[in-house]
Amino acid sequence: MTSSFAQAFLQHDHWLTQHRPLWDVQSFHHLDWPWQETYPALCQWLSEQTEVPSATEVEAALARLVPEYGERPAWPFAATENPISKAAPPSYFEQGIKGRKWQQILALSDAIELISPTVEWCAGKGHLGKVLAFQHETQVHSLEWQPSLCEAGTAEAKRLQVAQTFTHADVLKGEGQAALEHANSAVALHACGDLHRVLLEQGVAAALKRIAISPCCYHLTQDAHYRPLSIQGQRATTRLSKDNLKLAVKEVATAGLREQRLKQLELSYRLGFDSWQRDVTGVNQYLAVPSCPKALLQEGFFAFCHWAAEQKSLPKPTDAALLSGYETIGQQRSQHVAMIESITQHFRQALERWLVLDRALYLEENGYQVSIREFCPVTLTPRNLLIYAYQ
Repeated sequence: MTSSFAQAFLQHDHWLTQHRPLWDVQSFHHLDWPWQETYPALCQWLSEQTEVPSATEVEAALARLVPEYGERPAWPFAATENPISKAAPPSYFEQGIKGRKWQQILALSDAIELISPTVEWCAGKGHLGKVLAFQHETQVHSLEWQPSLCEAGTAEAKRLQVAQTFTHADVLKGEGQAALEHANSAVALHACGDLHRVLLEQGVAAALKRIAISPCCYHLTQDAHYRPLSIQGQRATTRLSKDNLKLAVKEVATAGLREQRLKQLELSYRLGFDSWQRDVTGVNQYLAVPSCPKALLQEGFFAFCHWAAEQKSLPKPTDAALLSGYETIGQQRSQHVAMIESITQHFRQALERWLVLDRALYLEENGYQVSIREFCPVTLTPRNLLIYAYQ
């Protein structure tokens, strides 16, 4: 019998494959619309927009202007289930934890049931683990690769008198496997890419009774292209690069205004520098620049270009007046990028759901009962999907 996960995965796989030309786009590489040849009517519509179109406007435009456009696949799994009522931790447990993170922790704890002992995967200071130890009355073994965080977590567990121990471990080198083999449950909140992938693979090998993960940052992987976990995923027609995986989590729904402003400023600086380097080198191709110190953005576009030119071994610009023109070009290109991404973002959610379903299918194929649910509102975190497996 085909599971509901398998059916949903097939629908998402077909939809993504069918519309790949619309979403498999690196928005900041293009000086013109990337669909000029394939979807000229859509490009004409984008050119006529004075503001970035809303999701509803994009949906209507795609349905009207893309002949083969099909309705996005259904998603019956994300309704938040009634949380299990647990005693709230004392208020002093919250000390040192930012508000949204604390609410995420409580929501995740309420959404699962554990069998002791429990491994907290990629624990940091163990904030989640101490809540699990208190609310679930479970022994928690927290694994963390930074020794200083292990020390801080150990001191906090002692202060709070919870059953939580820490081990300094690099789980990507297999140093968490022994802990899993001596546990019944494992939990990971926003473990990135290969970190949660290793947990799933080693957790299945250790025959854990409970596995609960909220996956994040799928692109943080050593693989050049995505390797599906499930058998069905390996047979899928959708193939994903690292850039595709970045699109799956490209959201700033909970970012503060200052963070959003800096992100927009950096984008316009990068695009302005890119236009300058195209003219200087004569190579009409996007040039990627490493991450920059955020303080550099406060020094202005001229300083950013000096830094970026140095990073790419280019001659440093000397004409500030000339550069100011490229700064304006960068601002214009950032608006163009936003228009392009209004289309690609339309497919972001389906990509993330495809990835989540691949993980759920992997667990199901290995004998687990699995649920997918929203463990908290998207206002607390865009990565609010929980995969909960039990046997």
